[in-house]
Amino acid sequence: MNHKTLLLSGLLALTGAPALMAAAEPARASVTFDVNAAGIPVSPTLHGLFFEDINYAADGGLYAELIQNRSFEHRDPLFACKENALAGSKGSLTIAQAESLNERNTNFLRIKVEQAGGGYGFTNSGFDGISLKAGERYRFSIFTRGEALPLRVLLLGAKGETLAEARLSPAAPGWNRQEVWLTASADCPAASLAVLAGAAGTVDVDMVSLFPEKTFRNRPNGLRADLAQALADLKPGFMRFPGGCIVEGNSLANAYRWKDTVGPVEARYQNANLWSDKQSPDYNQTYGLGFFEFFQLCEDIGAKPVPVLNCGMSCQFRKGKNVPLAELTPWIQDALDLIEFANGPVSTKWGALRASMGHPESFHLDRIAVGNEQWGAEYFERYQAFHTSLAAQAPEIKIISSSGPGLNDAHWTDAWKRFKSGTPADIVDEHYYMPVDWFLNNHDRYAAYSPSGPKIFAGEFAAHEKDRRSTLRAGLAEASFMTGLLRHGDVVDMSSYAPLFAKFDHAQWSPNLIWFNNSQVLLTPSYHVQALFAQNRPDTALPTTVAAAGDTSPSGRIGVGTWNTQAEYKDFRVTSADGKVLYESGTSANIREWQTAGTGSQWSLSNGVLAQKAGGENLRAHLGSPSWSDYPLSLKARKLSGAEGFLIIFQTKDIETPSWWNLGGWGNTAHALDNGGLPGTRVKGTIETNRWYDIRLELSGKHVRAFLDNKLIQEGDRNVPPSLFAAAGLDKTAKDLVVQLVNPFDHPATVTVSAAGLGHKPRSVRVTSLSHADQLAVNTLEMPGNVAPSVSTKAIAGETFEITLPPFTHEVLRTPL
Repeated sequence: MNHKTLLLSGLLALTGAPALMAAAEPARASVTFDVNAAGIPVSPTLHGLFFEDINYAADGGLYAELIQNRSFEHRDPLFACKENALAGSKGSLTIAQAESLNERNTNFLRIKVEQAGGGYGFTNSGFDGISLKAGERYRFSIFTRGEALPLRVLLLGAKGETLAEARLSPAAPGWNRQEVWLTASADCPAASLAVLAGAAGTVDVDMVSLFPEKTFRNRPNGLRADLAQALADLKPGFMRFPGGCIVEGNSLANAYRWKDTVGPVEARYQNANLWSDKQSPDYNQTYGLGFFEFFQLCEDIGAKPVPVLNCGMSCQFRKGKNVPLAELTPWIQDALDLIEFANGPVSTKWGALRASMGHPESFHLDRIAVGNEQWGAEYFERYQAFHTSLAAQAPEIKIISSSGPGLNDAHWTDAWKRFKSGTPADIVDEHYYMPVDWFLNNHDRYAAYSPSGPKIFAGEFAAHEKDRRSTLRAGLAEASFMTGLLRHGDVVDMSSYAPLFAKFDHAQWSPNLIWFNNSQVLLTPSYHVQALFAQNRPDTALPTTVAAAGDTSPSGRIGVGTWNTQAEYKDFRVTSADGKVLYESGTSANIREWQTAGTGSQWSLSNGVLAQKAGGENLRAHLGSPSWSDYPLSLKARKLSGAEGFLIIFQTKDIETPSWWNLGGWGNTAHALDNGGLPGTRVKGTIETNRWYDIRLELSGKHVRAFLDNKLIQEGDRNVPPSLFAAAGLDKTAKDLVVQLVNPFDHPATVTVSAAGLGHKPRSVRVTSLSHADQLAVNTLEMPGNVAPSVSTKAIAGETFEITLPPFTHEVLRTPL
């Protein structure tokens, strides 16, 4: 991810999701396939995970360490720490660096005790407190040096009460690591840790650590068990790590380098997190969760590791500098060394390091991504250098290339032009954060891609609601799109939702797949959609015919809008196909006829002229009936001032999700029929200030013709989604037929499934259903199961059977062959 992607997502979110298509009666659809057909192989990596340390996903999240700023390396070295001076004690806390623990861990805390009293030292508050469970054990460790002072270690409750206590014996001279177990006597969601010296003198401390005994797979430098289990339950085929922009860094100085993250945790380099912001200026990466731990997690959950490496470029959106091409060799060597670390024999340098960390066996790495969301000549020059070396020295490794931060824009077009003209790529990474209707309208996107070209990695995708909530509607839009990923499994090799994790009160991005606090995990509807696909991935996708009527006559209201522009509109006229006047404005028109939207809008109406005098983004007004279908719309428009032109809204049922003709958009450089399934193709064009334009739209079925001053500027067909989305395949291991059905609309769908070759004996179908009466339903900490799958069975006999999907439903059918 990058700032431009974030901004684009925010702008797209303003348009929100569509008022999904309604019908007066249940829709009828048929799904037809032959279980004996050859089908196409489906990649084991079709559904996976994308991990990035954003939203406190690593430290304070998946990484189980409970102490924040454990080695005093934050920008504020005493962040999360404070003095703890019990009765009669006196001393001082200072940060020192002389003769530090190692060259990568340069800060340590010096505790000088003048009077011991009841104990003098410090308290660490963890990440928004430390969550303790009664009766469970916690492993405390610390490095100390200095005078042989007795130390007490305490876990303190919210009121300062002692919940656990242990003592450390005086250590030998020099830096020494000590460890002790603490058992909590009570539950506490917001405990703290105290380390107190019991005698006068000076002691240095570093790497103050507290881990729950019950980490995932009980590993000592392990992962938070409930969060890791949520990943394992998804049955992912791969995990991409360590992220997106975090790989690039704000500059090369804080770019992610995998060698900084391996070896003993106390000797790992620490880094300011690229996603730090005003809310979380001390967001740091300890790299306790490093490349070894990522590889290990992949192995534990049965996912292929997919590391993303810096290609010698910092984030292009943040205008960072790049490594000169002549100095790229060390960065390429990092990639080759990583392959050795993952796969090499223990006799090699990096294979030996892997073995010393407890894993002499290979991690079976077979693919690497070179760069993240990069574009243009600067990227492809560096990518080609990487590819040449990797292909020559590690030909077994598949190489994933970037196609830029978006779809169908100049960067994406340039990337695919290069791939088609000879730039080598095994897999191409495409990213899309789009409104709900985009996913419905693009369910068959990959039908246009050649199976003989590079495979596709849908590396970051999510359907965005206008308010960034993780609704069922968003999840169903993603499910509709994912049926297309399955149907085109000969093109799409990998896919992953993003971002993966977000901690409550620490999110830089929404929506996210999994939310959490210190003691709870919240699974979103989108999580359940990902699970229903990954847990039911077939080995073979069957050619499937879906006969489901779309809305053949798009309908809706008219309207106008502005984007960073002030404008006036008048002389509106809407007529039906048979010539009946549906609406005509005049000098007696009333502002109350218009419904408005947009933050800070200032619509006024005087003498028949509708004016928008504010300068904000996406300011809209509309009127009319949602049932208006084929109609010509004419009006006049004049730009008063500002950066862009006009937004002419038509066939829109919900003002929050308009279809429009964007005139003078993109900084007053282009026109486009955009949103709501419209083509989105841009043509060059500008809008002049203080000039009245004649605008006319002719709407006939799905076809739109757009005229400016009586000249045809654009025309195109609206892409209207079908009333049902489906895919079918065979799970050859389980010997099951698997059918994915998605009804994202507000009417039931009666579906006739014709499965030739299934046989006529009676059989039971296992039906897993994700459904809710409210398409905007979400899960909350108070109602975590509000939207969750349910399982039932259905008895059928024969190769043709009928099933009815309620509104807003995703169902998976499984039956033995």
